[in-house]
Amino acid sequence: MAADKASYRNRGGILQRVVSAYKRFRYFSQAGSNLVVKRSAEFRMVKHAVLEVGSNVTIQDHSFFQLTMPEPKVFIGNNTVIGRRNIITAKNRISIGNDVLIGSDVQIIDHGHGMRRDAPIRLQKAEIGFVEIGDDVWIGAGAKILMNVTIGTGAVIGANSVVTADIPEYAIAVGSPAKVVKYRT
Repeated sequence: MAADKASYRNRGGILQRVVSAYKRFRYFSQAGSNLVVKRSAEFRMVKHAVLEVGSNVTIQDHSFFQLTMPEPKVFIGNNTVIGRRNIITAKNRISIGNDVLIGSDVQIIDHGHGMRRDAPIRLQKAEIGFVEIGDDVWIGAGAKILMNVTIGTGAVIGANSVVTADIPEYAIAVGSPAKVVKYRT
């Protein structure tokens, strides 16, 4: 019985390595060592998209990366975990630092819709910005990180928070919109 379990785990590990190797080759412009990309992770990308990750990065199940026009670039640092069912959508640039932990169901978006009154929203061009997430950041489950936001090194974003403005280094921010409630000690 124990031998059967070990054999099953070994086959699962081999399959995971094959899946990660295929996705690394197919979707990543550059990747460090020990990249783990779960089988159900999806990538929708224009040909000239840039997706670079450091070493020891894990992209969990059902994560969705959409890199679309005009010049999408996503950079993810070393030792970073992208949680289950994350959505990362880039038209310009999203940068995620080293040692970042991103909980499940997080959305990171570097653009938004135009909202002028003189034309229907669906006909307006996207407003395109950026997202910058520093090193050693923890983003709680269900958080939304919107365009033109910088999250400083060491910050913590509470679960289900909506980040619409910059968060300073080592701040703990919660709510919708996210507000700093204290600092890490």
